[in-house]
Amino acid sequence: MTASAQPAPPRIAPPEPPLLDLSYFQHGHAQVEGWLQRDALLLTLGLHRAQRAAGQGGAVAEIGVHHGRLFIALALLAAPGEAALAVDVFEQQELNPDGSGRGDRAAFEANLARWRVQRHAITLTRDSQGLTAAEVLALAGPVRLFSVDGAHTRGHAGHDLALAEASLAPGGVVLLDDFLNPAWPGVTEAAVLHLHAPGCALAPLAICGGKLFLVRRADHPAWCATLAERVLPWAASAQQLDLAGQRCWLLGFGGQRDLLAGIGTARARTAPPLAFSLEGQAPPPGLLGAGWSGAEEWGRWSLGPEARLHLPLPAAVPPRRLLLRARGLVPPLAVALLAGDTPLPGLVLDQPELAWYPLELPPLPPGPLQLVLRPAAWPSPAALGLSPDERPLGVALAELVVEF
Repeated sequence: MTASAQPAPPRIAPPEPPLLDLSYFQHGHAQVEGWLQRDALLLTLGLHRAQRAAGQGGAVAEIGVHHGRLFIALALLAAPGEAALAVDVFEQQELNPDGSGRGDRAAFEANLARWRVQRHAITLTRDSQGLTAAEVLALAGPVRLFSVDGAHTRGHAGHDLALAEASLAPGGVVLLDDFLNPAWPGVTEAAVLHLHAPGCALAPLAICGGKLFLVRRADHPAWCATLAERVLPWAASAQQLDLAGQRCWLLGFGGQRDLLAGIGTARARTAPPLAFSLEGQAPPPGLLGAGWSGAEEWGRWSLGPEARLHLPLPAAVPPRRLLLRARGLVPPLAVALLAGDTPLPGLVLDQPELAWYPLELPPLPPGPLQLVLRPAAWPSPAALGLSPDERPLGVALAELVVEF
């Protein structure tokens, strides 16, 4: 394909087989030398499933495969007819300016054979700096999952990010490794510069497991909705951030036994989630009980030893989980909660800024949810020397989401 040739449309692949072998995601990846956090692997699997549910096909690719720890996972997610493109300098380490990895092609190919994905693989031994989007499209077609994990200098990471952007299929995702890793500041610098560059077509979707997950700016609203439906219900922690003027999630996953099989699938609900905001001047009618300060731009502070909320919920549908975007005046702050007279699992607000905290709810009687928050301490900003404010403040609360 020449630089002027039009890329082929993305291949529409069938959904993954129902008996996808998940053993590599469960434990097999740990047998391959490399660096890969479990949370990043889980989110990749969840995003892949969301792509399949939307009928999305396309190639997978990685720059900087080392011995293949993540690349094998990507190749296992490729359907017949979908290419898996691997790019690495391997033994040509003179082309690796910062020593961020040391690939071994023989070990890489042995690992591909061990997991029987060599039939998908197109392997290039070369410096990605000389690789163009036209070549990627000619070799593999538009890419739906593109991992960027090559040299970690600002110049190399910036080039590879632009290459991934130009090769990305509609609905595709870029995985940028070592974002916010202080050992490799060039990666973070490259990402920030790229996201603020004129004409940038990427937007940040999530930070998870040491990786920044990005999607096309045009796809970002749809991906946010998909994330809310197919990923956030499985998350152990979820904090909403602003990055380059876009909504971005900081995600973490716990050790739930059903997580591997379920992530990326829509959990069954009998009612859509309800969201309540305390931002601005007027909360929804009937929401606030006693123990709350006046409105501020971001939300409200609880006052003194107890604050009450009255959440109007569907009478016939029991709530399953509560998400609070909250913080304590001085984290960590322990908060005891009750639903009416029923004690709930406590919360520890340990983030210095507003963050999302999930709370699994036990079976509750039908009807409105009467929620009581009792912080373990409620000092005033004046007592802490933070400001002249002498109000006894406890919990800063901005939003609540009830899931069914």
